[in-house]
Amino acid sequence: MNIVRSMLCACAFLILTVTFSKAQSPQHKDSLIANTIKALLDKHTFRFFVQSVVPPGGQTTSVPGENYTFRVQGDSLHVNLPYYGRSTNAYADNSQIGFTFKWGQFDYKLEEKKKGWNITFRRRNSPDISYMVLNVLRSGVATLYVEPRNKQPISYMGNIIE
Repeated sequence: MNIVRSMLCACAFLILTVTFSKAQSPQHKDSLIANTIKALLDKHTFRFFVQSVVPPGGQTTSVPGENYTFRVQGDSLHVNLPYYGRSTNAYADNSQIGFTFKWGQFDYKLEEKKKGWNITFRRRNSPDISYMVLNVLRSGVATLYVEPRNKQPISYMGNIIE
């Protein structure tokens, strides 16, 4: 009888252990991802990999390949993004004109939110961009909002990568 009871207790313990470890695994993994993303944002060393564009008043458009990125490396920002929308400059009415520039000095304001972080990028006297806001979820999924000076605002969706 004691052997049967011991076997039942051992089986119950194993079942509870496996169930508990499976339940903890996704949370632990999510926590590791969030900590990694936070470390990248704190170090100012990450890339925002663009997967789709959300033009003003338009439908979401997928962006093929790895050609378009938004990269932060310490005190420099490298931007290569497509643009779909209207411009107030006659020469820039072509919807294929995008944002390609490098900023050497800029303001980087990181704010922690309930589900992730918001980063505001500003550069004084920038002729093209008023500001940009990168909303990053703890999972690494992100949305970049760009407020140009001579074009309609536009958003990009993608992921934060190292």
